[in-house]
Amino acid sequence: MKKLLLFSLALGLGTMTYAQSPSRQSYKQNTQAPAAISYFDAPSFDQAGPVNNHKSTKTAISAITFGYSANVYTMLVEQSNCLTVNEDVGVINFTHRGGASTASTASGDILHSFSTDGGDTWKTDFMLANSATHANRYPSGAIYNPVGNTNVNDAYIVYAGPAHDAGVWNNTFFGSAKFDSTNISNQYIPSSGALVRKGITATTDGKIHVMGASYTEVSQSPYTYKTDTVFLMTGTFNNTSNSFDWSTYKMSTFNFVLRTNGSQAGTSYHWNSAWSDDGVVGYYWTFGRYASNDYRSFQPLVWKTVDNGTTWTMETPFDFSTLTNITDWLQNMKGMTTSRPQFSTSADGVVDANGKLHLVATVNAAFSNNDDSLGYSFTVAGTGTDGHMYNPVFDIFMTDNGWDAQYLGKVYTVAVEATNCNYGSGTDAITWDERIQASRTKDGTKVFAAWADSDTATAPINGDGFQYNLLPNIIVAGYDINSGKRTLPTNFTIGTSIDGDCFFHYLSDVVMTNAGTYTIPITEIDKGTDPTNTITHNYIKGIDFTDADFVTNPGFSSTINNIASVSQNRPNPFSGTTTIDVKLTQSSSVVVEVMNVTGQKVMELNNGTLNAGNHSFKINASQLSSGIYFYTVRAGNSSVTKKMIVQ
Repeated sequence: MKKLLLFSLALGLGTMTYAQSPSRQSYKQNTQAPAAISYFDAPSFDQAGPVNNHKSTKTAISAITFGYSANVYTMLVEQSNCLTVNEDVGVINFTHRGGASTASTASGDILHSFSTDGGDTWKTDFMLANSATHANRYPSGAIYNPVGNTNVNDAYIVYAGPAHDAGVWNNTFFGSAKFDSTNISNQYIPSSGALVRKGITATTDGKIHVMGASYTEVSQSPYTYKTDTVFLMTGTFNNTSNSFDWSTYKMSTFNFVLRTNGSQAGTSYHWNSAWSDDGVVGYYWTFGRYASNDYRSFQPLVWKTVDNGTTWTMETPFDFSTLTNITDWLQNMKGMTTSRPQFSTSADGVVDANGKLHLVATVNAAFSNNDDSLGYSFTVAGTGTDGHMYNPVFDIFMTDNGWDAQYLGKVYTVAVEATNCNYGSGTDAITWDERIQASRTKDGTKVFAAWADSDTATAPINGDGFQYNLLPNIIVAGYDINSGKRTLPTNFTIGTSIDGDCFFHYLSDVVMTNAGTYTIPITEIDKGTDPTNTITHNYIKGIDFTDADFVTNPGFSSTINNIASVSQNRPNPFSGTTTIDVKLTQSSSVVVEVMNVTGQKVMELNNGTLNAGNHSFKINASQLSSGIYFYTVRAGNSSVTKKMIVQ
């Protein structure tokens, strides 16, 4: 788990050792979030290998330095929207704390850096807020652009975050300024211990929304709660003052399941929100067990508004164990033949074009159905036929009748912890997980996810025998809500100058769209050797998908696994002939089809019935024009599709 806060805000993890022959197991119990259990008897699931494919344009990836902060503590909360985009005025903005080695700012100053040329050049470290009495922390920012404006200087950066006085988190700072550094307005609002810093969003109705929950214990007889103080703060643009008027919506006390020790089976620190572009539809959520509908593991609990945040209604809790799209990837509970999803705390959300909530999350496998083991989960959900363990990543989205899920990819390494982070020591150690984040196109028709994972060829192994995410790369995947097509989970940074060095990344809440190309804004840092070192903020240039990257069944096996694996064609790109390798799990009739980018079939190879095992096929492209094609291997009821390039 990542270290979220300074001072005495630890989440109270306890560590135990659990031994059961023949497997070695260790697990941690977390009273506020799903815990992990190390376990090795996972079933096998088919997937095309431990290292995600990288695009042929990977050499175009570059890291452009644009700002500095005094230390890493500005970066710890991945659901803070530090990076954001506004296409109407063509600006990319990053909000961060100060303390640069090259500028006269302090660590409590709030700065922003922005680019108006797609990230090639940046205007850096502009001062937004400073205070002699309040210590500003964990800032995030959104862009408010008045209706019809196309001049970046007349757009506003709006920012918010928690502030403490001598270690007491008692205020939230709010502010706004034009991009020409005029009209700067700052204020502090008492927050009753809630750290308001999650999911800041600008909507076209002239409002800004941001959310936060209390991490301090609040006495509420007969028990002590940490989920009592949850605020949704809304800023409304004031045309007279050219600043924002802020109001507070305090959520009510929640009906979470109480454990035998009196603690709540709900997460205080994972409240977050997401909004439609017009601000009419909004959601806030957490993960936990709800007393009225208890499905015995941590699952999404969601509230919705359809009137711009005036009123809220809780959505009926859903039994996610009924979604085979999820459970097919999970190992069974201990001693049972069924599996149950346990949602991790690594999650983020967006609202699509139809007003539906999408939660992008890693999903763990619940450990047991025993009352004493609820809240525990396996460290890994499963193991693939290649022998590599994983946790799956899903886009879990609301429908008219409940929920559904699309598989997006896998995380092959486990979270970095204090014992192996090599970044601070003891209680000062800073750790990290996959930092999964969600984004969308402005029109909400495409949803994207980004996460960090280490190449299994180089990732080290922890004391429990799991490879851990010490050398992170950036993986991105996309989903088209209208066609149902997906991209491959693409490792954009492997083999580049920042391979294994993409720490504490941020994904913009909106991606940039241009004639069928989707540019994914992402930042990462040079973190130094210690958490107190000055950090360098870098923008990763060159992460993009095109419409052609969205395909049906992109390299994922069907539920009937006649196909164990299909290799990437080699060579690729190619002219003349290329070879693909296919491994069959059972005797099957095999057909190889080649389609162009419009979906037209241009070639078909009927190979007859082949035995289980390894087979190689050659594709002759002498009659094909240069360009992008997709080859699909069909074996019985299974199929795998991958992209190839003809020169």
